[in-house]
Amino acid sequence: MSGAQTLDLVQAPNLSKCTGDSLRLTMTIGAPGMAVSNDYFVLLAPGMKAAFTQASSDTLEIVKWQSITPAPTGTVADSISAGVKYAWVVIPVTITTNNFYSLAVRSTSPILWSDTIQMTVNVSPEVTIDSIIGGFENLYSGGPDWGMCDGDTIVLYASKGLDSYVWTNGGSAIAGASWDSLLVFASGTYGVTGSSGNCDVMSVDTIINIFSPQTTITHVATGMFSLTVLDKDSQVDSLAFCETESITLRGPSTFAPGTSLAYQWVKDSIDQFGQTLKVTINGATNRDFTTNSSGLYSLVTSWFPGGCPDTSYSVELFVDTVPDTFIENIMWSWQSAASLDICPGDSTLLRSNATSLTNDWTFQWEVKYPISTGTWQAIPGEDQSDLIVDTALFLGSGQYRLVINSESCDFTTAPLQVNVIPLPTVNVAPKDSLALCAGDSVLIGATGNGLSYQWTWSTGSYSGISFYAKDPGTYVVEATGPNNCSSFDTLQITQIVVTPNAGPDQVIMPGDVVQLNATGGLQYYWYADKPAYFSDPYNPSAQTRPTQDTTWYYVEVRSALGCFGIDSMMVVQFNPATLLPNITNVMNVITPNGDGFNDVFDMSEVVQSDSCDIVILDRWGSKVYDQDRYISGWDGRNTGGDPLPDGTYYYLLLCDGEPRYRGAITVIRN
Repeated sequence: MSGAQTLDLVQAPNLSKCTGDSLRLTMTIGAPGMAVSNDYFVLLAPGMKAAFTQASSDTLEIVKWQSITPAPTGTVADSISAGVKYAWVVIPVTITTNNFYSLAVRSTSPILWSDTIQMTVNVSPEVTIDSIIGGFENLYSGGPDWGMCDGDTIVLYASKGLDSYVWTNGGSAIAGASWDSLLVFASGTYGVTGSSGNCDVMSVDTIINIFSPQTTITHVATGMFSLTVLDKDSQVDSLAFCETESITLRGPSTFAPGTSLAYQWVKDSIDQFGQTLKVTINGATNRDFTTNSSGLYSLVTSWFPGGCPDTSYSVELFVDTVPDTFIENIMWSWQSAASLDICPGDSTLLRSNATSLTNDWTFQWEVKYPISTGTWQAIPGEDQSDLIVDTALFLGSGQYRLVINSESCDFTTAPLQVNVIPLPTVNVAPKDSLALCAGDSVLIGATGNGLSYQWTWSTGSYSGISFYAKDPGTYVVEATGPNNCSSFDTLQITQIVVTPNAGPDQVIMPGDVVQLNATGGLQYYWYADKPAYFSDPYNPSAQTRPTQDTTWYYVEVRSALGCFGIDSMMVVQFNPATLLPNITNVMNVITPNGDGFNDVFDMSEVVQSDSCDIVILDRWGSKVYDQDRYISGWDGRNTGGDPLPDGTYYYLLLCDGEPRYRGAITVIRN
């Protein structure tokens, strides 16, 4: 080159390039370098060229510039100073024929031409992945890639007719992949390098991702009151609710533009061999599926593009049934028929007509009391299938119903009304307690609104409102009203007891005056069964003189309350001087010394079976011993049990109140 400045290129031996390859030019700029305004042109022309012109050459763009010398080495901005420079150009892909080419560099300030280097340029083959069979444009990833369904295989096809092929995944060669097609089983970044002659070309990478759809099921609980989630961990797979409600199961929706989903709901069933299989539910091809039937449900989906299938996990639905029951009135064992009408203090039994076979029902009784203005309220503690209704629970009439919970279902029975019938009113008249004289009677009765009245006392009974009562004791009147409800009242009748006492029986000598002495009352009146004389018959201590051998005296006594009583005493007129024995078989001597002979006075043959009394008198007429209902056995003792002295005594045997025998008896002890 002319001038002081030079522009040299280094010729690489046997230089051969393919279209599209980069070429590094080693260029030396002579001193003093180029002007600031300088520009470079890399000129390429086919064949052997002795001289270049821009018009006859292709101008290649310098795609990279690097200064090697002077220091600092590696400065990319220095293209004008003297020294060694690297300039990179790309062999045009517009070259379509293999040929020899010449290349030179021309500067503009100053205008210099470098020497010419020569090379062989081979046309690079076009290497592309022409088609993908079995894949689809992957709209799910959001990137420029292809998709394949999990478990599928797709085929990549490269440009045909090349000398060789090398398939890569992630830039690494795939062992044995040297054909113009490749079977792909997994996600990756796939490319192919094709060779034609001396040129190797790598295709643009194709990204392939396996699409594994995830089909989830959610449930729509809006408007549901009985829904219970039985099992929830990473997914909801067990739900319970009442048959009166329906649940909506919901599948996934598309999440990328241009994608779509096909749905088919299925339900688990059992075949004739006992194997579980999924049965398609006719018509259930929407995203939402509504049901109120128990079972194991799942969703089969197809995701487009690609049609990748997936089956969700199973959701088990437990649909609880509403208890089919009502409450009924149960009769007690002593009843002939059950009744919802009860008297105060009585009870009636309400019971659910059915219970759960698995004991999974719970119960709560409710009451509306009072009926007209009350509201339904739970009865504390009444959580069994039956209820005893009485006035201890609620005083008046009320309505009762049973709320049953069967896990998910709540059911309320129709109510039953229990009527409390008021007790009839009853009162005794004239008053609650009366006192009567012995033998008197009084008219007693009942007042009230009873339909009937029944009187009872210890010795009798009477049906009706009133009657005459005379017996002492407690009288109970039962008033029966509607529904046989009964009320009671009592009357206490007491008897005024008069205890007249006429005094002891007396034995007197003829002509003696008898001193009477009565007690036990406020007023007295004496009289006798035979003519007799009284000093004052109204004096309890009157005196009298009997006119007969035996006279019964009676005293009538009136108490302070006006009640009468009568007592009697007997006066026997006895003269031992005129005694004539009239019993030959009766002993007249006893020797009570304990030797077993004549120890007692025995009159059993005379008395026999009659009721007789015996009186023993001493010789002065004083009574020393008496015994009622005497048969035999006097052993010479007085009434106090002390032995009497030896001597003669007189006896009087009274049978049925009349003297039957009288005589003398001698007691000898020594």
